[in-house]
Amino acid sequence: MKRRSSLKKMLTMAGAGLAAPELLAFNRPFFPEKNADSGPLYLFTKVLQWLPLDEIPQTVKDLGFDGIDLPVRKNGFFDRDEIRSKLPGIISASENLNLSRPVLTTDMNVYQIDEMDEYLRILAGEGIQDYRMGYLSFSSKDIIGDLNALNESMLKLAELHEKHGVNGHYQNHAGKRVGGSVWEIYHLLHGIDPKHVGVQFDLRHATVEGYQSHENAYRLIADKIRSFDLKDFVWGNPDGKGDRPVNVPMGEGHVNFELLKDHQGFAGPLPKILHVEYDLGGAEHGDRHPTTSAEAIFSAIKKDVKVCRSLMA
Repeated sequence: MKRRSSLKKMLTMAGAGLAAPELLAFNRPFFPEKNADSGPLYLFTKVLQWLPLDEIPQTVKDLGFDGIDLPVRKNGFFDRDEIRSKLPGIISASENLNLSRPVLTTDMNVYQIDEMDEYLRILAGEGIQDYRMGYLSFSSKDIIGDLNALNESMLKLAELHEKHGVNGHYQNHAGKRVGGSVWEIYHLLHGIDPKHVGVQFDLRHATVEGYQSHENAYRLIADKIRSFDLKDFVWGNPDGKGDRPVNVPMGEGHVNFELLKDHQGFAGPLPKILHVEYDLGGAEHGDRHPTTSAEAIFSAIKKDVKVCRSLMA
């Protein structure tokens, strides 16, 4: 039986009172304790790409989140050429469920500068105020030279953001792309108002890249942060090829989230976005047919929600 058919069967059984108690837990709304002043908690819904798009708002609501972070890119729920046809329905459903306005994860950045004016006009027309930008790459070994050139392009893009009232967030992400080191983002966004282009700060990736200096990196760009990614990791050697970061459920790893609690935006209105990226049978990678059951995926996410809410309290 296909996964979606199984999920529908579970819901039908629950409605008829035939489902086992452990299954019923996945079909009733889940509302962990929430601090009214803690701001919105979003789910990066890459982990739910095995569900039909029209089921995402209610599922996110039932899992205990305040809003949807929707992947709108080539490997997401849909690409940017389908925004006009598919995004309005998600926004309408979010409004009906009293969810916060969706935020988007995209592959758009300065490489598409000629398309950005129209793209941002569409987002603004749908009331989208925040989106994550696509990653940038270095084109040479002249790191500072590349960053200076990219900064010039980013300044032009920031003007378009200001024009349309949309904020672009650039995520720090461990690796060799721009932003692997948080210091690179400091140069990338030099002279740019964070109201137009800011940082989606990922403490997990900052900890990986600057294990003993990540606190300095955080403080360097703290005033540019416009959203937070929440995820955890441990150092491990799962394949015998040497130590590397291994993603784990929230609260089970090395990330010291206490560091963020002195940030006014973390305690307040800035979006906090849960990324579920540990092993869930491929769901963590956005697979359409993960091998982990729906029940196990939902259970894992609910456990993470509880940890996130405790951090935001």
